[in-house]
Amino acid sequence: MNQNTTLASFHDAYAQATRKPSVNPVEVAQHLMDILEKMLESNMFTSKEDYYQINLFMNKLANCISAREKTFEATNMCTEILNVMMYIVAWVNEECCKKVDVNITARRKSLESELAKAMELANRNIPTQIKDRFGIRFIILNQEDAINLCCFLAPKILNVLCGLDITDRLSFINFTKKLDSDTRERIQKVLDLPFILEEIKRTDDPKQFVHEKHPDVDLPTDEDRQYLDHLSDCMKFYLDPKENGYQSIHFVLGIDSFSKKMPGFRVELQFRTWKMHKYAENDMYANHAIHKSGVDEFTQVFSLSEEEQAQSCISGFCSYKDTENDLDGIHFPKIFSNRRINNISLPNWR
Repeated sequence: MNQNTTLASFHDAYAQATRKPSVNPVEVAQHLMDILEKMLESNMFTSKEDYYQINLFMNKLANCISAREKTFEATNMCTEILNVMMYIVAWVNEECCKKVDVNITARRKSLESELAKAMELANRNIPTQIKDRFGIRFIILNQEDAINLCCFLAPKILNVLCGLDITDRLSFINFTKKLDSDTRERIQKVLDLPFILEEIKRTDDPKQFVHEKHPDVDLPTDEDRQYLDHLSDCMKFYLDPKENGYQSIHFVLGIDSFSKKMPGFRVELQFRTWKMHKYAENDMYANHAIHKSGVDEFTQVFSLSEEEQAQSCISGFCSYKDTENDLDGIHFPKIFSNRRINNISLPNWR
């Protein structure tokens, strides 16, 4: 799908889809699917390679529609998980004598970002489905030992939610006994879910990072790494930075598709320090649009001009000006929960 005419056709199809009356991103995606099916039926794409990649993209689009039809349940689940994570942080601070100060945000990936990523994967003939449609991000706000706290907290969260360490899980459950019965019940509902850690790996070479080009980037110590060594097959360890200096830790928390509870649910967990977050969001070489190497070419396919934005018929969306003009996450990620927890903010049950 590198041919300009093919990409232009996809852009026109997307713009056309946004002009059909839509309540939410699910309907926009369904309109796009209908338009692409008609384009395939008309034999518009003659290249065998294009035909294969377009079908692969449409497979991912179908998965996008299916997953986003469960947005209500998935959003509620992420909110409940985030709530439990706050109590896990409180437990870590009390049980392990830490002073973790963390902001936790839950978001849903924007439709345009998901479509661009799906096309990038299809262009590389990668059948993998998108796993970061929903995400929960931890930003460690401590100024001292921030990377160490980041590496310490991540496995504690996973030990409790996935039962990777029964001692930690039982210790946390014992900690919750001081909470009121309604809170304990909400926490237990999340702990009863059969979470697994999905295997993910980074595909870039960390040796491409040159510290002299980014001297302000802090690197993890051997002690920091030891906290996470046993999770090496289930994370993208970007604390060894990308070539452009981007740093974070990524995990994917999932539920088996055969589960009776929330089958197929996935959420990406990210852990980073405040310094890493500022760099990722503000630095011209590592911002959201650029550090996702390979996707930016296809971001333009699913970006509307000002005229096309004005012609769109999506409820709650009228422009890229700000999130107030994009209420359901067409262009901007949809932030639906944002909480901060530290020793000062803990309630009186301590």
